[in-house]
Amino acid sequence: MAYAKGDKSKTLSAAEKTALVEEVRTNIWDSYQAERDNRQDAASDLAFLAGDQWPEAVRRERELAGRPMLTVNRLPQFVRQVTNDIRQADFSIKVAPEDDDSDPALAKIYDGLIRQIQYQSSASHVYAIAAEHQASCGIGWFRIATEHPDDETFDQEIRIKAIRNPLSVYDDPGAVEPDRSDAMWRAVTEIIPKKAFKAKYPKAADVAVTVPVNSNQISTLFWSTADTIRIAEYWYKTPVKKTLALLGDGQTIDITGKGEGELGYFDIQRTREVDSYKIRCVIVSGAEVLEGPYEWAGSLLPIVPVIGGEMPLEKRSYRFGVIRFARDPQQLYNFYRTATAEAIALAPKAPYLVTPTMVGPYKAIWDTAHKTNRPYLPYNPDPAAPGARPQREAPPMLPTALMQEAQIASDDMKAVTGIYDAALGRQSNETSGIAIGKRQNESDVANYHFADNLQRSLEYAGRVLVDLIPKIYDNERVIRLMGENGAKEDEQFVPINKVVMGVDGLPIMVNDLSAARFDVRVKVGKSYSTKRAEAADSLLQFIQAVPQAGAVAADLIADSMDWPGAEKIAKRLRNQIPPSVLADPDDPNAPKPGPDPIQQQMQAIGMANEQAKVAKTHAETEKLRIDAAIALAQALIPPETIEHEFPVEFSDGTPQAPGQPPPPDPDQMQDQAQGMPPGLPEGMEQGGQPMQPYPGMSGDSVPPPPGFA
Repeated sequence: MAYAKGDKSKTLSAAEKTALVEEVRTNIWDSYQAERDNRQDAASDLAFLAGDQWPEAVRRERELAGRPMLTVNRLPQFVRQVTNDIRQADFSIKVAPEDDDSDPALAKIYDGLIRQIQYQSSASHVYAIAAEHQASCGIGWFRIATEHPDDETFDQEIRIKAIRNPLSVYDDPGAVEPDRSDAMWRAVTEIIPKKAFKAKYPKAADVAVTVPVNSNQISTLFWSTADTIRIAEYWYKTPVKKTLALLGDGQTIDITGKGEGELGYFDIQRTREVDSYKIRCVIVSGAEVLEGPYEWAGSLLPIVPVIGGEMPLEKRSYRFGVIRFARDPQQLYNFYRTATAEAIALAPKAPYLVTPTMVGPYKAIWDTAHKTNRPYLPYNPDPAAPGARPQREAPPMLPTALMQEAQIASDDMKAVTGIYDAALGRQSNETSGIAIGKRQNESDVANYHFADNLQRSLEYAGRVLVDLIPKIYDNERVIRLMGENGAKEDEQFVPINKVVMGVDGLPIMVNDLSAARFDVRVKVGKSYSTKRAEAADSLLQFIQAVPQAGAVAADLIADSMDWPGAEKIAKRLRNQIPPSVLADPDDPNAPKPGPDPIQQQMQAIGMANEQAKVAKTHAETEKLRIDAAIALAQALIPPETIEHEFPVEFSDGTPQAPGQPPPPDPDQMQDQAQGMPPGLPEGMEQGGQPMQPYPGMSGDSVPPPPGFA
């Protein structure tokens, strides 16, 4: 038995110890009587899961007759379908500040510390064991304890521990809250051999207490037998009066037991008396107090129930797990499968039709023919039956009715549990992935109340932790805070309850765990590994839809992969991302994003395109102007001004082809140097704009162009 010791309370007198032992025995008996039916059904559920599925009377009858009893145990798969979903889930206990005076940074410390407590306690396995019992027999339990981490320190740490036997816990029958937080007492019992008991408690009295009335130890409460002794770890609330004081700054403090000298330093505005409780624990046998009582640091009972399905009846509550209503179909399935096996096994052993003369001296061989595989069976011909010989009767037909009933019993098990073939991984009528997913979702919804009740239990466990943390972690120390994903690089080492000198010279406490009040929230999600795999798949789909996001999210994609070297690749990719992209946009000190090189390149290309369009337009405009100037020049030169017919000869005697321009002369070369195209009349510029006319030129006469006489 693992229990948490607190500070030793006052020593009890002999009469007080006797009264306390009597209180423990009476309360446990009352709880047993109130929960007798639920406890017996729970014990039967566990036995069914273990394969004990035949009624005792039927078992004895079949054993005497030598008949088979097949047990095809199909119930564990239904329990696993519920509990394994819970195992894959991530239950996160988080805190939220209860008022404006609470520091959000302190809430992060609480969150990290609770994750660290759960990690060091292997809390996921503890929750899984409680959920296994919850789904199997209707109720499970786990506990919160304190312990010293090693033998060389006075510091204590909080741990979450499993309770292996759900029927070892006895609860206050007067508790009615869904999480049983209103219970006034709770006991965890253990049956140990007398030899181990004497070794652990050598001074304990060897007194027999309440011998069971029969040998069925599951349904009978007893404290001792010839070989065993029951010990009980009994937790109970003791009513106390507490005095609260309201200070001038609005703070409320507990001043119970403080003298006037201590209270003189406080600016007390008013006080009030409140009824409260202290939690104590004592270890007893059925005859005496073995240890304690110890005073628990917290104000809540640290034994946490995880309840399955529950129905309120007139005089009691009926509690059940996943398989409670599948027990009868399971028994029918076993019976029909056994009957079918018997019928098929006996079919080849149909009796022979013989006469006494045929068997004659071979009777011993014929008597064992159904047990021994003989190569031949000798017989004597019977003169009274000429031509006759021993002949086996035709075997009976296969018992189809029995097989159909077995199938009906199998379907009944699925119906009462709400878990069908698709959820169990077998092929059913659904063919599409969507249809299979919907049927699986129906099975999850049908049993969602188990996970929901576990979440409610974790909320109570979170309140126990929040109440206990400032009282256990009450000295100056450095604690480790675990990140949400459990990665080592996300861990932090934070000092708590550290006293430093403030700027005003007065001492202040840094990270005072008692300086805030918190509410508890339980977040249920998928496990980190599942979320990581789904995130990787979603990121890849997102990058396919938005390719440009790959430049800034490639490191996240690599980090979500599970192959070796993924973290190193993620770091290398992260180094290639500009710091402004990695910075928090809400951080005023974050580096401002610089110009985007891709955007700059696109802008440069756009500007170049615009310039090219402008240049093209300008070139086309210039061409139009030149064409217009040429057309104008041709219009201004009458054909009769041309005296020479083609072909003509140049001045140097070279023949000139039609359309071939004459060799340039110095005047034309000078005009070209001044920007005028060759062949244009004087008075016209390259752009087609008229210039001043030649001297002596009139509107009616056009002088010949240069080069013509």
